[in-house]
Amino acid sequence: MFRALLFGVFAAGVVLIAADPAWKAKSVAEWSEDDARDVLANSPWVKRAVVAVLPELTAEQRREGGVTGGGHGVGIDGLNGKPQPRAKKQVGPISVRWESAFPVRAAELKAREVGAPDWEGDAYVLAVYDVPDLKVIGNTKNQIADMRQVAFLKRSGKKDLKPASIQLMQEPNGLSTVVYLFPRTDEITLDDERIEFTAQINRISVAQYFFPAQMELDHKLQL
Repeated sequence: MFRALLFGVFAAGVVLIAADPAWKAKSVAEWSEDDARDVLANSPWVKRAVVAVLPELTAEQRREGGVTGGGHGVGIDGLNGKPQPRAKKQVGPISVRWESAFPVRAAELKAREVGAPDWEGDAYVLAVYDVPDLKVIGNTKNQIADMRQVAFLKRSGKKDLKPASIQLMQEPNGLSTVVYLFPRTDEITLDDERIEFTAQINRISVAQYFFPAQMELDHKLQL
């Protein structure tokens, strides 16, 4: 009986070891296309964020928040603490990728993804995929300016990082990708226990945690 139990425990341990994800068990050069897709589906660098849909602001609330005409919402702070009706529209979880991380870029190549974001310069780059109801047409300068005001990388005890720029990309399926470029002037390190990415895209509020201690590859922090 004891031997059978011991064998069962050993076998379970072998299964757990065999089940290690590709980014732990293999070098990047050994990743298969399926491994790469696993990295892009759910890994320390890619999360499925639960989002909230904020209520539509009234004309009075937009004026009080500094938005006139038919502008989009101004964020939670712009609601001035007034009771709001619950939003009826539901949006499913959307993908948030730490695009500038080497494992993500390598996985996109291995998985033969077309249309992955590109940028110039050195930055922490995060992308929010499959955003609904975001029309990327004409002059998006004001739209991007609004988004920059309500996007942050937050760390405990440190100043929040704000995006230096934002890119809007229309996807073939009618959804959109929003790409945030944060400056690396204030370095994120393993001493930062948790990073919170928050953003508002029109009325969609996004919040997602990342944990640097989990975002190592070959014993090096990959951001």
